[in-house]
Amino acid sequence: ERQLTIPIETAVAGVPDVDSVRSVSLFGLSVVTIKFRDGANDFRSRQNTQMYLAAVNLPTGVTPTISPDADATGEIMRYRIKGDNPAIDVIDLKSLEDGEVFKSLKSVPGVADVNGFGGMVKQYQVLVDPQKLLYYNITLAQLAQALSNGNANVGGGLMPSGEQQLVVRGVGLVRTLDDIRNIAVSNLLSTGGTGSSNGLKAPIRVGDLATVQFGNAERLGQVQFDQDAETVEGIVLMRRGENASAVLARVRTRVNAINASGRLPPGVKIVPFYDRQELLDLTVHTVTRTLLAGISLVLLVLWLFLGNLRMALIVAAIIPLGLCVSFTGMNWFGVPANLISLGAIDFGLIANAAVIVTENIMQYLERQQRQTLEAFRDATAEVARAMIFSTAIIIVAYAPLFLLGGVEGKIFEPMAFTMGLALLASILLSITFIPGAATLLFAGGAALRPPKFVDWLQERYRRLLAFLIRYPIRLGVVSLVLLLLSVWLAMRLGSSFLPTLEENNLWIRVTLPNTVGFDYSARVATEIR
Repeated sequence: ERQLTIPIETAVAGVPDVDSVRSVSLFGLSVVTIKFRDGANDFRSRQNTQMYLAAVNLPTGVTPTISPDADATGEIMRYRIKGDNPAIDVIDLKSLEDGEVFKSLKSVPGVADVNGFGGMVKQYQVLVDPQKLLYYNITLAQLAQALSNGNANVGGGLMPSGEQQLVVRGVGLVRTLDDIRNIAVSNLLSTGGTGSSNGLKAPIRVGDLATVQFGNAERLGQVQFDQDAETVEGIVLMRRGENASAVLARVRTRVNAINASGRLPPGVKIVPFYDRQELLDLTVHTVTRTLLAGISLVLLVLWLFLGNLRMALIVAAIIPLGLCVSFTGMNWFGVPANLISLGAIDFGLIANAAVIVTENIMQYLERQQRQTLEAFRDATAEVARAMIFSTAIIIVAYAPLFLLGGVEGKIFEPMAFTMGLALLASILLSITFIPGAATLLFAGGAALRPPKFVDWLQERYRRLLAFLIRYPIRLGVVSLVLLLLSVWLAMRLGSSFLPTLEENNLWIRVTLPNTVGFDYSARVATEIR
């Protein structure tokens, strides 16, 4: 924390638009989280952070890196490297993941990064024998330096050859275990039969001092899947601001291409087991079902109370037309469509303005008044002011949502924007589309009568209204008591910031003490699985 975390925190605190800095320091790991102010440019913030990090004075060998350009919901796919070939072990699967699959998937447009988990990282291990170091008088530093010098390519300049020039180079990168074993560390004077040195020198190689073998890096985790006690997993992260469906389609195409190309060994293939497209399809299906059910219910209620199917269809047509205007504005201004912005649409509010205009037009027709264009115009103009005023009040009620900041603003601003556009569209359509459509359908003349049950309700309502008017003080007292009761009930109600989102998946997380070893954790995970 003193050598890494605090110097980095001090340096990035001066990055422009920084809101707060948090950090976590663990054994061998320092994580510093920078939170920027809402509205800060992502690319500029990352560039500024990189520039400030370059000026931090850190211990030798420590290089800080910035996390991928993905947000908290950037995980779009999980896959595993499945191998049915007995000759392929988890070390080989991990090597395929890091060397072949990783670079292929990361090159897909829209992918920010690919994180690999599970398996064992392959290593070329040199297990030194201390007794042999003492016997040959070789230090560990000499052996390490020899390994470094013996695993390199070097350039030798250019050599003229007639009209051409040839590039001279020395190829020394190790490829096999024998290449490591044959790296010379030092020279040993050989002796003749009389015990005197004959001046010949025999090289001391790495194989003389140590055992060279394949191995794996120290493990800190393990991935298990179904009945497989060991597997290799990959997580594809989407770049911030990209379209998830489009990126997923490209990733699936690349996965199929890798499986069919023969680049993987026989019996090895990439098997996705989580695809966010399933959640996207479920969300779209839910929103579509909600929209259709809402429109159908509104149409049924309108038909029931207006008593005329044609008028009900005219009013119901305001809902899809208003949504079209709303969706166009969302696309124009870059407002995201989600469960909050679409699922919270109130179809009754959208159709409210149209109901006011349509009901007044029907009154004109019911009273057998003029069946001219002026009649429809006058009927619309008569209630236009009241309709616009009442709808404007509803729009203003959504205005406070635009003042929310942080996460709340990101979630609820799209809902306010969507409803605001839909209500503005309903006002415009109510004074243009409604009278035009009514003129087209009823200009020939039509004698309309309200449903009989509406007359029955109006008669009962008149009696109740007359009774309440006779006792205004009692009515006020009862209303006040009901208001106080509702306030008391509201204070006892629970609250929820967000609705529950069911993804049809179970996420089980088990936390063990931080002192538990790897072997025990893997055994517990196997038992739970």
